[in-house]
Amino acid sequence: MQQNNVWRKIDYDIREKPILQFKFQKVGRKSNDLYIGCFNEYLIKYKDPFYTIPYKLFDLEFTSKFEVIRTPSKLKQEKHHTKVRGEEILELGEIVAIRLIVENIDKPYEIQGKTEQMHQLRSFLGNKINQIGFHNLFRVYKKIGRGNFASVYLAERIEDNLRMAVKAFSKQIVYNEEKGREGLINEIQIMRELDHPNLMRLYEVYETKNSIYMGLELLEGDQLFEYLKKKIQFTEKQVQSIMVGLLMGLKHMHQKGIMHRDLKLENILFKQQGNFDSVVIADFGLATHVNKKPYLYQKCGTPGFVAPEIINLKNMYQPYDSVCDVYSMGVVFYILLTGRPAFTGKTYNTIVKQNKEANVNFDSPHFQNSPKEVQGLIFQMLQKDPLLRIKSSEALQHPYLQSALLIDDDEAHISTDDDPNLMERIKILNKQTEKVDFTRIKRQNSQNIKELRLQATQELKQNQSSDEDLKIIMRTPVITGRINSIENSPMLKCISPFQSTGYDEIAHDQIILQRYSGKTLNI
Repeated sequence: MQQNNVWRKIDYDIREKPILQFKFQKVGRKSNDLYIGCFNEYLIKYKDPFYTIPYKLFDLEFTSKFEVIRTPSKLKQEKHHTKVRGEEILELGEIVAIRLIVENIDKPYEIQGKTEQMHQLRSFLGNKINQIGFHNLFRVYKKIGRGNFASVYLAERIEDNLRMAVKAFSKQIVYNEEKGREGLINEIQIMRELDHPNLMRLYEVYETKNSIYMGLELLEGDQLFEYLKKKIQFTEKQVQSIMVGLLMGLKHMHQKGIMHRDLKLENILFKQQGNFDSVVIADFGLATHVNKKPYLYQKCGTPGFVAPEIINLKNMYQPYDSVCDVYSMGVVFYILLTGRPAFTGKTYNTIVKQNKEANVNFDSPHFQNSPKEVQGLIFQMLQKDPLLRIKSSEALQHPYLQSALLIDDDEAHISTDDDPNLMERIKILNKQTEKVDFTRIKRQNSQNIKELRLQATQELKQNQSSDEDLKIIMRTPVITGRINSIENSPMLKCISPFQSTGYDEIAHDQIILQRYSGKTLNI
């Protein structure tokens, strides 16, 4: 039976307590009191003010949306026409109602209440489902990234002037791709679950008739790939700080049962230019839940970084687990330490074959010249057998990485929130750990870095083999961490191509204002 209301009847027992509780009123002729409880996967309407008798449920799924209804926006200049672009808005109007929407159900459901509670509900829903609208909510300045299915724009949310990297997708293009819609939904859902300073943050997702916009944390510090391409040499402290940050982000993901599956130099970025303590893992397009089988993409990643158990898959239903990410991180660590790629092949086929065999040259003088304790850690991370490979949480306990947490605050800012007893254990381990001299290694690696040749994902994709056994699903990153300074841009004069057709209608504002406040807008 087709659902004809955004709320559906509850057909099972719900005993858990709501995260948030609100008293609202339904917008309409009968403004009855509504008692609404917020949960991670749904909203519930209760019959009583004690929130003990649930009777209706609103699913927080991808097909569910919400729209914020506001009083008319304050404009920078008085307008004599009805069409207003986003960059012409000085300040958004006050929230007067929230509209709940479900795809393929014609009648939405509107609620209103105290302003503070409306803001709380709006924030809660923004972390769970897509918000309708975009053009009248953002000032969009310039394009900072481009891919086959998405473009990235530098934008500013009008509501709070927060700068974001907005990743824009055309529904028509993405949904027409094989697994395109499912892949986009998966990426959004994964990012909504994650909350860690070393993982790129998803603020909110916005949706219009033709497009979906992911409001992402703005990273301005470039990719690790670009630093190595520019022959930048990292100090011992910087390498330690980068690896600790990456493994902390990885540990957070793995604790939630999520694996990234595409860790590589291009997907490791920095929040600020030259601040290597601000390292962040980005691009969750191939991420998945370990227990969500069969995986949407089974054999995926990037040759030269992907774990052997993935690249050697024959059975497309064969499961694997999050320790695959540790292998990829071990490759990154190897490159940072030696100034050489873990797999030295120059062609796609050679790299894939070496990767399949996990043929890392641990006898190389570039590796052997490094401290034994660091060699041991990388060797454990690059074990071909996933059952023998060290876990992300275990790698963080290694003396070499834990000693990074003792670096002066001005040089590294590493959080120990995950383990309140970590500092005491570090002091003990530090006494047992010999001091590592990286001066010799730095001299040795100076020439290695100058000779380092890195292949971007796009180059690998262009040279991909026609041999099915050597094929793997790859994604080219669109978040690059490279943007021009906003100060160099005529901000208020820039007009986004997105906003050419996105307008606020003042006539519509007139209706909204009269409907919710009884006042009239003078124009």
